Amino acid sequence: MKNMFMHLTNYSLNKQSENYKACNNDDFLEEGAEQGSKRLLSSLWKTLEEDGYDVDEIQEKIKDTVRKCIITMEPYLKYYYV
Repeated sequence: MKNMFMHLTNYSLNKQSENYKACNNDDFLEEGAEQGSKRLLSSLWKTLEEDGYDVDEIQEKIKDTVRKCIITMEPYLKYYYV
């Protein structure tokens, strides 16, 4: 806590929780990942699809958001890195 420049990920914080469920590296397959607190992205897509969400539409919206962020940053990137 004294190092204010330390980077903490959600995972590094969550693994300290009493509700954390460990997943062995050997079990880190699509099926095994659903058992623990750390999951594969493909497992999330599968769950969303099973719950009736249009995964292709969600993925396209994410890609569109990323594109727009990059376009917005382009002038700054050109200024500082070109």
